[in-house]
Amino acid sequence: MYSEPSRRAGRWITIIALLLVLIIIFASIGGQLLWFWLNIEEFGELFLKPIYFEIYAGIILAAIALFRIDFKNRRSVVWWLIPLILRIIRERGYLEAVPRRYFDFKSFKMPVGKFLMWQITKVLLGIIFFRNLFFGMAISAPEDLLSVRLADLSRLLTLPFVTPPLNDLSYASETVIPLMPLLTLFVTPILGALGVRLILLVGLTQILKVATPSSEEIATGTIRLGWRIAVIEGLVALALFWALVNAFFPSNIDYNTRYYIGGLAAGTVLFTSLMLIDRRGRTVYTTRTLALRITPILILLLAVGSLMAINNSIADARKVEWLGPYVTQQISVNRYLAQLDEIKEYRYNFSVPNIVASDIPNLVESNRDLLSRVRLWDPQAAFAKLKPDIGLIPYVDFVDADILRFNGTLYWSASMKPILPKTVRPEDRWFSEHLYYTNVPNGFLMLEGHSGKSVDPSTFFKQRTIYYGESGLFAETWAAKPLHTSSPQQEVGGGTYQGKGGVVVEPPLSWLFDVNFFWAYRDTPIQVLRYRDVITRVEMLLPYFQYYFGDKTIDIFPVTDGVDTYYMVPLIVALDTDHVPWSVRNPYVRLVGYAFVDIYNGTLQIYVLGDDFISRLFKATYHDYITPTVPESIKQQLRYPEELFEWRVSMYNIYHVKDAETFIVAREFFEVPQGLDTYYVIAKPPTFERPEFVGLLSLELRGAGGRNLAGYMVVRNDPPHLGEMIFYAVPIDSPTKLLGPTAVLEALNKNPEFAQLRTLWGNKSRIGDTILYRVGDHDVYMIPVYTAGVGGVVTELGVVAAIGAAFTGEYYVGLGSNVYEAYRSFLTRVANVTTTTAPPSELTLQDLIQQANKLLQSYLEAWSKGRYEEAGRSLEAFLEMWRMIVERSGGG
Repeated sequence: MYSEPSRRAGRWITIIALLLVLIIIFASIGGQLLWFWLNIEEFGELFLKPIYFEIYAGIILAAIALFRIDFKNRRSVVWWLIPLILRIIRERGYLEAVPRRYFDFKSFKMPVGKFLMWQITKVLLGIIFFRNLFFGMAISAPEDLLSVRLADLSRLLTLPFVTPPLNDLSYASETVIPLMPLLTLFVTPILGALGVRLILLVGLTQILKVATPSSEEIATGTIRLGWRIAVIEGLVALALFWALVNAFFPSNIDYNTRYYIGGLAAGTVLFTSLMLIDRRGRTVYTTRTLALRITPILILLLAVGSLMAINNSIADARKVEWLGPYVTQQISVNRYLAQLDEIKEYRYNFSVPNIVASDIPNLVESNRDLLSRVRLWDPQAAFAKLKPDIGLIPYVDFVDADILRFNGTLYWSASMKPILPKTVRPEDRWFSEHLYYTNVPNGFLMLEGHSGKSVDPSTFFKQRTIYYGESGLFAETWAAKPLHTSSPQQEVGGGTYQGKGGVVVEPPLSWLFDVNFFWAYRDTPIQVLRYRDVITRVEMLLPYFQYYFGDKTIDIFPVTDGVDTYYMVPLIVALDTDHVPWSVRNPYVRLVGYAFVDIYNGTLQIYVLGDDFISRLFKATYHDYITPTVPESIKQQLRYPEELFEWRVSMYNIYHVKDAETFIVAREFFEVPQGLDTYYVIAKPPTFERPEFVGLLSLELRGAGGRNLAGYMVVRNDPPHLGEMIFYAVPIDSPTKLLGPTAVLEALNKNPEFAQLRTLWGNKSRIGDTILYRVGDHDVYMIPVYTAGVGGVVTELGVVAAIGAAFTGEYYVGLGSNVYEAYRSFLTRVANVTTTTAPPSELTLQDLIQQANKLLQSYLEAWSKGRYEEAGRSLEAFLEMWRMIVERSGGG
């Protein structure tokens, strides 16, 4: 027996061990629980809504997948395995020493109460794996909102057995598209849960019954095969039946689908019949018996496989007749998925209008309004031009350059992020991150997109101090402000935070939030700003939308209502269509609206602009948090998301083809020229009454040998036409071709005047964006060419090239020091005017002298720093420039 002191010592050891376990658990999850509580305090139901939907959906789907209703047998794989494994461990791996009852899964049975509690436990644990936001939202929505009924799925049962009409897009529009809410929101998650149930609760259970011996078999040493073979046959029949069910909800249907379904149905019947025969236990398994079972299986496989192979052979010769009807429905469904029917198409002939020299001044003057808005500065040049404005500030860096428009003028806005200076000592890091470098005092720099002149951002953005922004310390850490202190802690920029953002953490919670607050601000409430990265903040509160496209974060940019400044985040939804016939797994994508995040207070405003079923569902669910209308001042700053525009264009590249034969032979598919991105510019495409802010993306024929454009896509941004897309198509047989960017750049580089300028500039020049404009009746590429100043730091506009896009066998290239001179020079080439004096595309004498001075300074600087090869090139260019000056001045 143990003495009393020994028992007391044991109790103390147990208590200490339990305390240590509790401390470890609290240390592991205590911080997460605190942040969860602070999220509720700061965001309230807005934070909890997605969690409600996940729990609601998780309970339903987990119950479908994991809850056993077999209260008669009350089996459990987990609770059968646990005592078996523990006993094997206890016997040190000697299976012979384990009592035979531990192996008998067939006779294992749980008590009713424990069985019921285990099913409930599985459902609660399964919430983590079966949570589905959209399913939970749809289940919670009013019944009449989506207008869906499970009975409507009966329409799909006949689709594989009916050959749809050729080149009639209405068939899928009437049968499949009305079921889109049901198929995307309900069918996919429910089929997934049912599949898990069949695998775990049926398949795994029956496999264990087959694989483990019963107590009687262990005692007698004989294994009965009859019922085991029947179980295996039943599992095969069940697997075929489940494949049969899913075959009615495929992502594609063709002429072979009906035979595939027939084969699955026949296989299900065959294996079910074999199971019923073998479960009686009277079958004697001989070679003849096995042959009688294998033979019909092989006959079925050969019959179905041969029939499908013959169909493929026939379809190869009669592709349009056999495959065409199904391709037509694929086109119809995918046009709906990407809203391609809403894209307007204009077909017109590009030409080179005849002009006379006397018309040139009037043509330039009549298009001066548009020419004055041509975007001559691209993002790289804008960054280089704005970089010196940061100066020697070590705690900020550029994040992104966004193209904005105010009062019909384009501006580049360079957003900045706070960074920790490299000179900060490790012992000062906590203070610097959380209390000092909490914001960017002047968070935006602006550059006029046409002239390249720096603009005072306060002209447009009254609020420029960023506490909620993009990346940097915004994404890496939180910020804090101690309240009610006699001497408020100053932050970078010389001020302190006066906003309403974040959450106030009172002691002692502040001690748990960070132990430094216990030592330094024991009795002081702390205002904590968390989730300061805008994308992270919106994604946490509205996790339904797409914030990443590929490896890139969705583009966000600043807007203002004249007082406050916000980051605008597009709310784009993408639903899986794995069970939507003819979708070929392309997602259902829509722009629901925008979220505006105040850069100072972090407040969130939600605007819903979409009118599709998912937008209506979101609007009905979040009606208390949605602002009805976008302010008029901000409407003029909205921009259709580039990511969504480019995705819709990628779908249009294929599914603009409505004719099945043309689609099958793939002779009119488009593609975006390599290296080309969407350009947001102020332009006046054909049919436009005035210049507008549009996104433009050029397209060319896929696989075409030439580098001509098939047309270009435009997306409008000005209200009330936000998101309206127009495709300007060049007829394939048009005698006039529309040059693509590659061909235009070749024409520019082959131009003698430009080649001379490139020689003078050496390796310090760069060709900017190649943007197509419609100027009057001419389609013209406006191409800026940049040069680097002394030392290669400051970017300057060297020359502007205006190159005709319409091509009939001759290139028209005009050069000038500005866009007006370039366009005038282009018109001169079109009019075929020759002059005895220097053409307008050449630089003026004053320009040549300035270039010569810069080259001389470059030579002297390179020579003084020992860069003799560079100095030699600069000297050679200077001497050539000096020769041109002498010739221009008449040798004087």
